[in-house]
Amino acid sequence: MIFFLYLLLYFTQGDAFLLHEVNDIKRNFQQELIDYKSYKNYLPKVKEYDSGFSQYVYMAPALTQNRTRREVDTTFRGHPKTREQIWHINFKMNELEFDQSASLITLLMKIFDKYMMRCIPIVLYDVYVEKSEGRLLQRLFQKLPISYLHGKINEKSELINKNVMNPLDTRCRSYMLFIADAMMARKVLGPQIDNKVIVIPRSTQWKLQEFLSAPESRDIINLLVIGESYTIDKSAEKPYVLYTHNLYTDGLGSNKPKVLTSWMKGKLTRPHVDLFPTKLRKGFAGHRFTIAAAPQPPFMYKKLRMDGVGNLQIEWDGLEIRLIKAMSQMMNFSFEVVEPRNPKLGPGDSITQELGEKRADIGLAGMYVTSERNLVQEMTAAHSLDCAAFLTLSSRALPRSRAILGPFRWEVWLCLIIIYLLAIFPLAYSDRLSLKHLWGNAGEIENMFWYVFGTFTNSLTFGGEFSWSNTKKTSTRMLIGWYWVFTIIITACYTGSIIAFVTLPVTPETIDTLDQLRDGFFRIGTYDRGGWERWFLNSTHEKTAKLIKKLEFVGNAEEGVNNVTQAWFWPYAFIASKRELQFIIDTNYTDNKIGRRSALHVSDGCFALFSVGMGLPSNSVYRSKFNDAILRMQENGLAQKYLRDVIFEAKKATSGGRVEIITQEKKSSKATTPEDRSLTLVDTEGMFMFLGIGYLIGVGVLISEWVGGCSNRVIKLLKIRKQDKLDKAEKEEREKHPSRRPSFLEKFGKKMSLSARSNRTSLGGTSRDSLDPPKNSSSRNSVSSLTGFSKQTLKELYDGPKRRQPSIVFLNGKMVPEDQVYAEREAMQQRLEADTKSTDSSNLDDDSPENPNNATIVEINRPPSPTAPPFDHSPGSSQLATIDEGIFGDKILY
Repeated sequence: MIFFLYLLLYFTQGDAFLLHEVNDIKRNFQQELIDYKSYKNYLPKVKEYDSGFSQYVYMAPALTQNRTRREVDTTFRGHPKTREQIWHINFKMNELEFDQSASLITLLMKIFDKYMMRCIPIVLYDVYVEKSEGRLLQRLFQKLPISYLHGKINEKSELINKNVMNPLDTRCRSYMLFIADAMMARKVLGPQIDNKVIVIPRSTQWKLQEFLSAPESRDIINLLVIGESYTIDKSAEKPYVLYTHNLYTDGLGSNKPKVLTSWMKGKLTRPHVDLFPTKLRKGFAGHRFTIAAAPQPPFMYKKLRMDGVGNLQIEWDGLEIRLIKAMSQMMNFSFEVVEPRNPKLGPGDSITQELGEKRADIGLAGMYVTSERNLVQEMTAAHSLDCAAFLTLSSRALPRSRAILGPFRWEVWLCLIIIYLLAIFPLAYSDRLSLKHLWGNAGEIENMFWYVFGTFTNSLTFGGEFSWSNTKKTSTRMLIGWYWVFTIIITACYTGSIIAFVTLPVTPETIDTLDQLRDGFFRIGTYDRGGWERWFLNSTHEKTAKLIKKLEFVGNAEEGVNNVTQAWFWPYAFIASKRELQFIIDTNYTDNKIGRRSALHVSDGCFALFSVGMGLPSNSVYRSKFNDAILRMQENGLAQKYLRDVIFEAKKATSGGRVEIITQEKKSSKATTPEDRSLTLVDTEGMFMFLGIGYLIGVGVLISEWVGGCSNRVIKLLKIRKQDKLDKAEKEEREKHPSRRPSFLEKFGKKMSLSARSNRTSLGGTSRDSLDPPKNSSSRNSVSSLTGFSKQTLKELYDGPKRRQPSIVFLNGKMVPEDQVYAEREAMQQRLEADTKSTDSSNLDDDSPENPNNATIVEINRPPSPTAPPFDHSPGSSQLATIDEGIFGDKILY
């Protein structure tokens, strides 16, 4: 443009104007050349003038006639440098630069003292900074007031010693990063959500702003970048500009650089500014988050909704989705809900997989906060508490058939039974001062048992000669008196409570603790996914380890509840989320499904306590904002209010729009009020059942006695047949050898066979010798009739505690007086003597000790009578004994 302007002037004003301008330019150039050679004001002239074409305009010589010459001041001002000084400056320019390291270290110490004193300082530097600014690092390490860690970065922007990033101390960390390229800061440090980071790069301002706007700096929240300003004068102090960034400035989630302040001459230009400001104060600027959701009532569940056109739509509802809606209004963001790609893993694990693979920004599934999930993802602050509980089937009221046992607990019944049985022994001992008459005497124990039973029921009266009620001992009467007082009190307590248990229903005891669950022989089941199958396997609690030793797994909650309601022999308990079980029971199960007498009961006690939170990806930028919002809603009660609303609306939708509101007054008056009415058969079915059980036991005892009698009869018949075979064999042997004399054992066996025949005749059997009895059958029958009785049986029959004289004896199966026995003995002796004489005439050897007709006298515990014949042990004695006096004074005839 200037060239065309001069051409225009040339053609309009002529050659004179052009010549004048050319002469003027020549003079000025000569003057400048003189000044340069004289070195006058060298440095200012160099900075002020340039040898470019724009400073010199070519004019025609004719134009210089009307232009005045510019005044030139030749006076020296200042301190001009000599030629040597100029050469020294030109060849050693770096020595004239200002030392910026002192200013930078002062700035870093000021920031460290104010913001990072409580954390562990970690200083990282790359190879370029170590070589070019080694003195800076040395001064910094000397100035740090506390212990620090430092690490070196190689050419690939990787830490040589990566353990520097993970010190053993649990305190927070603060990082100082000296690096050539600011874009490599994210690669070196990784995401830093809570720790403060200071980056001192050797990049230009344009590079710094690019780094602060890039996604690489989004997950470094507390970021401070210190950039050095560039000036022309290298000998002057350069200011440092302090930058940070704003997150989520638009709907796309972009970052925006922000200048905080600058550092110049040892101070900040804006000292009141917070160098690490709180981010996301204005929310997320309408950013759209992706939420992965899985059903886990009451936290998340699906429901059908009809739109305005009439189409059915699936809508998510629950506590967590309502919390997210409230948070979206508070923090200005939107969201869309998607389902996980692998729902077979369970609600919690499927959402964890989505967040771990960065396919979602938020996870909602009522997830429990566990250590294994925190390794893959992050969890927000707990918005509610939940626990693992067990679901069992209980009864609404005890069966009326058990009402007769209702007044007393099982411990009371056990104590009563023990006292019932043990009361026999002190009463018996106090009466006779001995218990010998009880051992082996079942009849006496039975009599005492019925006596004790009669004291309880007051239905039996014992007035016999040996009854305890007729005793004259003071100790026995005292025991019986106190025993009767105890019986009256127990009876009054029972009869006073039985009416209430018969007429009013009693709520049975429910399963609420681990001990009850273990003692009830329950089968235990839980989910086979979602973490339930592995959370309790490594439990160190002894009771829990025994309880889940045989754990069963089900696929979903419906299958587990069906196992509880349809358990037949062994009861079933289902372990799951307490809030989930209560929600399912309230909304899906009614009395028509499980019966009016049964109810599903969720244990009041917790098997394991869990915190419920929302899932976030690892190192989420918005974690702190979500935690603050959740804690705020917990403090003002919104979380509890949303949970009650969800449960109420679900019940309302299930019951057809009507839900009973249970207040505190209704809870306190929920007990059944008594009313005057007649007892029905249902009320008294327990009594009839008890009577039926008694009849069944009696019939069973009768059958056992009948079977026992038949078996005894069969055994006796078998013994008789065996004896008949022996007798027949003996007779055949005798017929074969008629000349052989019988031995003593054969004669004694013959005698015993005769007694067996008499017993068989009494049983109705027939014998081959029944028509030909022996002559002395009367004496043999009297002897054989006692063979079936034991000594203990005879003792029970004839011994008594108050018997003073033996006056009755047993003879031939009859009770006869002692005098009659002696008379019969004398008659028997006479008959035996006559038989002996007749036998001696026929056989002279029959008077030997082997003769079976002879017997010996045996008397026990009785002195010899002066009138009785003397006892002789010689083999030839012919004395016969018919009477024996037992231990207790009874005389028994053998």
